[in-house]
Amino acid sequence: VNLREAPSDFRLPEGTISLQEVMNASEENITVEISLKDIVILMYTAGTTGLPKAVTFWQGKLIGGYKLEYVRNAFKTLYLLENDVLFTALPLGHANALFITTFNAYLNERPLILGKRFSASRHWNICRKYNVTQFNTLGVMIPILMKQPEQPNDREHDVKVIQSAACPKEVWEAFENRFNVKIQEFYGATDGGGFMLTSLGQDGYPIGTMGKPVQGQNASILDDDGIHLGPKEVGELVFEWKEKEIKQRTVKYYRNEEASNSLIISDKDGKKWFSTGDLAYCDEDGWYFYVDRKKDVIRRRGENIAAYSVERIINQNEKILESAAYGIKTELGEDEVMIAIVLQPGKSMTPEELLDFCKGKMADFMIPRYIEFVNELPKNMVHRILKRELKKRGITQDTFDREK
Repeated sequence: VNLREAPSDFRLPEGTISLQEVMNASEENITVEISLKDIVILMYTAGTTGLPKAVTFWQGKLIGGYKLEYVRNAFKTLYLLENDVLFTALPLGHANALFITTFNAYLNERPLILGKRFSASRHWNICRKYNVTQFNTLGVMIPILMKQPEQPNDREHDVKVIQSAACPKEVWEAFENRFNVKIQEFYGATDGGGFMLTSLGQDGYPIGTMGKPVQGQNASILDDDGIHLGPKEVGELVFEWKEKEIKQRTVKYYRNEEASNSLIISDKDGKKWFSTGDLAYCDEDGWYFYVDRKKDVIRRRGENIAAYSVERIINQNEKILESAAYGIKTELGEDEVMIAIVLQPGKSMTPEELLDFCKGKMADFMIPRYIEFVNELPKNMVHRILKRELKKRGITQDTFDREK
């Protein structure tokens, strides 16, 4: 099974057959030898900052290895009840939908509702129609649901818990209060080696946290010199790489040995850690908080700017549906902040109005130089914004430059 869109130069492994061939084959049972080393799935990374990479899952790893361990760790904290009904509108080519939701329902014998695609306007009606009790969200989904017009029946449904990934803390409590649900965060990745943070099943967690490492895993925050950072210091989120778990944890990108090897890094003492590529910090109580992708950090006039921080503030404007902040190279070779904005239907805004909104809410050096209002943002199949496409498009005739 090959899941998600592949780069144009991608070639399938030898011996791969199409699903249509399988569907047209005889219904008689056949004898096939399956090795634990056989590739069963090539699942693609999000590809938000660079081209997607194919993560290899073998029969042994998928069926008997860390992925089921990864799912079981989630099961332990989801506390599924006998009457629970799960729902996902995410594609099965994504680890969230396949491993966390579908495997969860299958192994626990719970009903599963599969949506064709995420629709903010239809989402709650689907939940009501099928008596959904739990669903998962990614990044922009909660803010977009929150910006739907309020309805008299917003709290009339059976949903009790939402497993969220990267819910902005600015809308967390407001969302819970409006829809009468509980948000619980988790962190993981298709190419994350089965490492996981979660607040699921834990009490007293702070708003905005990704959670703590699941049982048997250790995490830390490293700077670029391999030094472990203290509470609330921002660095790369890493997980302890244990020699006894190498067979379970090893991540292999299909035909990309260099990228595969780059996932394991060492601290200043030579100890090995799994690199996530995400910036985060840990508070005094061991709760981890997301900051941004390392590749999304904008370097402007000596300052490091987290694109996610710019977006979180701008998205609070009631006229704005969603936005994407990213760095654009200038004629001097350094980055300037650019923001692409999708407005709410029927709303209008000028660049000057946006700049006035930003003042006092973010540092002056974070305020975007370039502003462009667009009809839509380029996204992948799980609704993550493809900033590489925005960077490739660059400055257009519709781009506002506040320095001109």
